[in-house]
Amino acid sequence: MRGFPPLQIFLLALAFGLLAIPLVQLTGNAANVPTPVLMVGEASAAKLENVPTLIRLRYAHKPTSVSLKQAGKELLGAVDLAESPSETQVTMAISKAGDDLELTASWADGTPETALTLEIEPDGNEERSQTRWSSGTALNEILTFIW
Repeated sequence: MRGFPPLQIFLLALAFGLLAIPLVQLTGNAANVPTPVLMVGEASAAKLENVPTLIRLRYAHKPTSVSLKQAGKELLGAVDLAESPSETQVTMAISKAGDDLELTASWADGTPETALTLEIEPDGNEERSQTRWSSGTALNEILTFIW
């Protein structure tokens, strides 16, 4: 025996209506919650910390020069590029919101495209690593590290 189709449609609509009430309660209030707005200058200036940091460079082909700058300040100084990995200890201003570093490297003519890996390990934070490939004999990149 078959059911009465208008009654089945009514029961189906009633079931969807009953399910819609808790869904509206759960998702409808999300639009009313204010989201915090962070001013870029205020957030980065308020949370900058000078931290002793280990910087490590790994490469397959020895670069002729490497420069790593944060806000115009050179971080690598006189790093020894004689062997890979090259390490140096610096004091670096870090922010939990993230830091942009300018990496510039160059290689001798005839060097094939090669990778350069930068590993940064601030005291009290996890190590972060990024690898970039050179195009020709030069590499110019802006790297963002978030701790």
